[in-house]
Amino acid sequence: MIAVRSLAKKIGQQEILRGVDLEVATGETLAIIGRSGGGKSVLLKHLVGLMAPDVGEIWIDGQNIIGMNERQLGTIRKKVGILF
Repeated sequence: MIAVRSLAKKIGQQEILRGVDLEVATGETLAIIGRSGGGKSVLLKHLVGLMAPDVGEIWIDGQNIIGMNERQLGTIRKKVGILF
């Protein structure tokens, strides 16, 4: 399961993500669609640990990935597939 709680990210002065909450059950497929510049890629980069949020939590299979090292994130990345 993937769970995102109160995720927020600013890049410079621009607020990219604000208060994102999301749950995706194990085995479920999710498509994220939206306008250009809407934060889709930023959200996905957070889900695989390529970016760190300013605020919030990201849980994958019961583990909070915030603060994980690259080795730990490598294990998580094997469980999550993303396509840009």
